[in-house]
Amino acid sequence: MVLQQSRSFYRLALVLSVIGFLAFKVKMISAEEPAREFLARLRTVGYFDTAIDYLDRVDKLPGVDADLVDAVPLEKAQTYIDAAVASRSAKDRDAFFVSATDQLQKFLERGSHPRQAEARLQLGKLQMLRGGQLMAAPQPSDEVRGEARQSYLEAAKTFDAIVANLRETLESMKGERIDAKKEPTKVAQRDQYRFEFLQAQLRGAEARQLAAKTFIDPAKDGKALLEESLKAYTDLSDKHSGFVQGALAMTFRGQVQTELGLTKEAIDSFQRALEQPEVDPLRASRLQAVTGLVNLWMTTKPTRLKEAVALGQRAVDAARPNEKRAQELIDLQLALAQAYLAAADELKTTSKKPGEEKSARTNGRQMLLAISRLPGTHDQAAKDMLAKLGIERDETSATPKSNAVIKSLDDALNAARELLIANEELTKMSQAGDDKADSDESAAIDEQLDQNRGETIDVLRRGLAIGSKDIDLLNQARQYLAYALYQREMFHDAAAAGEFLSRTAPRDPKGLSGGLVALSSLQNLIQSTADDESTGLVRQIESLGGYLSSTWPDDPQAAAAKGIMIQLALKRDRWDDAKALLAGMTEGDEKAAFKRLMGQLIWNRSLLLRQENQMDQADALLPAAASELREGLEKMPGNLVGVEPLQAALVLAKVELRQGDPAAALAVLDHPKYGPIKQVKKQGDPVDGFASDLYSAELQAVVGVMTTDGSDTPALLKRAQQVMGQLQTSVKGKEDASARLVKIYLGMARDIREQLDSATPDRKAKLIGAFRVFLESIAKSSNDPATLQWVGQTLMQMGESSMEPGQRSAQGQAKDLLATSITTLSDLIAKQGDDAAPALKYQLARAYRLSGEYKQAIDLLEGVLKLNAMMLDAQVEAATAYEQWAATIDPKYASKAYDAALLGARPGEGGNVIWGWGRVSKLVSGREEFRDTFFDARYHVALCRFLSGKATKNNSVMEAAMKDITQVAALYPELGGPTKHAEFNSLMKQIQKTLGKKADGLPPREPKAG
Repeated sequence: MVLQQSRSFYRLALVLSVIGFLAFKVKMISAEEPAREFLARLRTVGYFDTAIDYLDRVDKLPGVDADLVDAVPLEKAQTYIDAAVASRSAKDRDAFFVSATDQLQKFLERGSHPRQAEARLQLGKLQMLRGGQLMAAPQPSDEVRGEARQSYLEAAKTFDAIVANLRETLESMKGERIDAKKEPTKVAQRDQYRFEFLQAQLRGAEARQLAAKTFIDPAKDGKALLEESLKAYTDLSDKHSGFVQGALAMTFRGQVQTELGLTKEAIDSFQRALEQPEVDPLRASRLQAVTGLVNLWMTTKPTRLKEAVALGQRAVDAARPNEKRAQELIDLQLALAQAYLAAADELKTTSKKPGEEKSARTNGRQMLLAISRLPGTHDQAAKDMLAKLGIERDETSATPKSNAVIKSLDDALNAARELLIANEELTKMSQAGDDKADSDESAAIDEQLDQNRGETIDVLRRGLAIGSKDIDLLNQARQYLAYALYQREMFHDAAAAGEFLSRTAPRDPKGLSGGLVALSSLQNLIQSTADDESTGLVRQIESLGGYLSSTWPDDPQAAAAKGIMIQLALKRDRWDDAKALLAGMTEGDEKAAFKRLMGQLIWNRSLLLRQENQMDQADALLPAAASELREGLEKMPGNLVGVEPLQAALVLAKVELRQGDPAAALAVLDHPKYGPIKQVKKQGDPVDGFASDLYSAELQAVVGVMTTDGSDTPALLKRAQQVMGQLQTSVKGKEDASARLVKIYLGMARDIREQLDSATPDRKAKLIGAFRVFLESIAKSSNDPATLQWVGQTLMQMGESSMEPGQRSAQGQAKDLLATSITTLSDLIAKQGDDAAPALKYQLARAYRLSGEYKQAIDLLEGVLKLNAMMLDAQVEAATAYEQWAATIDPKYASKAYDAALLGARPGEGGNVIWGWGRVSKLVSGREEFRDTFFDARYHVALCRFLSGKATKNNSVMEAAMKDITQVAALYPELGGPTKHAEFNSLMKQIQKTLGKKADGLPPREPKAG
């Protein structure tokens, strides 16, 4: 029975760990996902070093949002804060806090930025967090208390500054009449300012409240701070009760009033807090309000214990499963337990009902026992209350001693068996109790289970100390001991006992059972250990796993041990080791799952390489990814069920698309066994966003198949239109539906562009033809703005991809594609009127510029830049338009156009609206995230000066162009890398030749030292 339980528990742990790791790795990187989501996932799973490394090079990755690049220090600060919170070392935690503060200050020193208020808010939160960490130390000294107080007061100043700044901003917006329908962006901005304003007010009051609590006697020594905090909370709760922050302030107001001894006022505040709507953001606050009332009703004269117990018990019974370990609920249970015990004391002399006093005392005792096993700030208070009841509860003490008489190992085993059988019955009762949601009975059962396990450990240790000549008896006792230690979550001891048993009992089933318990224990330990501290555990797992699989080569449980080793190898990108281990695994579902895992990780690696512009290496990984995924899917014993296999099938389709085989991709999606399209229609969207991702891949595959010879174009076109409808339906009803659809379409546009860029000339012509038929059909039948924007942008990218290398103005098929793009985007902008997004106008301007219609492009870009001069892509596009326009007009006018490209044009308030290459280069100079833009701008500065001088036959201007290049080369010898260096060198030779000089170009670069 024990062995069977061990097996099932181990397999469950293995499956859960594989699924958890798989969900992270597979979802971690997707070509369509923005960098911000990738970053959030890294932080969520604790990959903080990887997140920092990613941020260090995010500016070099294609397609990353410029807003994220601008805010790298802010994102780094958040990463350091998350790392500090997760850190188990006080020294490391402080270092992370310092790094986070440095990054926030670095960001704030940059000056104006849309996320400045957010950064200030984050800085205040960090100062609060640091104060909390200092006060969390056991019995903090006066010096530590003072340091924490200072941190809280600095946070208060930070929040006050935010409040003052935003109050002024909001006052200035009051006079504006904002039309919610016509100006949704302004409405959203105003709402964001209001949220940050109220949040800063709330946190400022909280900072003063916590600063007061750093005093040993807050009501006396921190009275002034408490009164300041109360004033702020009162103002917020009275004036803004309709907002979450105002509702939260009501509870905090009651807490401060309690500290100040204002009992009547505090009760009123807590009761008013409970009158607020029962919405998710207020759940924790409501629990705190109930706790406040329970505590106060125990001290009022006369006491209101019956009301306290009734109110507290209702709140505990209504708690959700995910709140069971929340500190707010635990604090309430602690107060409720105290109320039960106080009620029991009162009932002892007043109750006439038999058993009423005992029932109240039992309820209080069981509640204390239940929460005493949970971590948190309540720990010591719960133990002290249990001690008053005569119950010693110290988790750090030795295992509870059994009263059983142990004279031999036989006695110990008999006692252990009885306890194990009793635990089996208790477990069944606990499960039945969970079904009935009887929390009190369940807590009592859990307490008895824990006590029995402790006694099991005690009797077995005593028996093993006596010893026996019967080796089988010794091994059985060791097996039971390892299992009991594991159940009591004493993982270090369980790992030691289990591994010892496996090494001393080779080829014995008990030895294998012990080894599996040890592996499961080590897995639990590694999950709670920092990566830099887990090396020893990893080696131990690898050593033990190898030993088990070689000692019991034909046992499926030992084969499962190999699965853990594969998982570790994959986690550390040791592909060859993982493949070798997989090759030795027995065929079955477990091996198939690891095959799918490996295929998806290889795909993720390919995507990373592609982001780093290592295209050849990225493409070289695709066949291996396809092979592993296909084999893992085909060898599943049943049909496609669950998130992980669905994701694997979708990734396989994406791999086939990336390899240029849309027919194979469509075959995967429609496969009778593992095709995800059929399964999603049956099961629904397994996770948010999966269906959208699936339909976008299907759409690409269908349109791709349309390019093949002999394809049924009408049927495929009909299917494509149906998929478009399913894609729109998959996001319908979501708050950010339109934004999601736009992101999906933009990702598809990029994928189509990549297909065109990598296709052979014949293949490209077929692709363009098929895509065009499809896109024009969609444009005629759809009124959805996101869809039409995607159609217009995709046509534009197709047109650009069709242009010959070096060609400035599109001709032939490329011009036709751009013309359709211009029509589609123009119609969309006309329909949207003033609500048309700047990004949409930018895309239309780009299409005009590629078509050689430069004036239309510049006119549009001027309007975009009047709204947002800092839109760098639009500034670069405008400078490019002037430069290319100059090459098409009469030389006597060309110089003026080149000067506009160089120095800017279209005067506005405070200077030219269009900056030109010169100002672009100055504004991005020294900013690593815009390194490529800087060198590109400097190249065009020299080019425009040269072409202007050439048009006017002015040698001094061309000499100045040479000087531009030599100056940049002197400051930056690498000139942005080999490719850009070659461009500068070629331009220098061209200028030298035009001036009649020796065309020897730039001086050769000196090799790097070392």
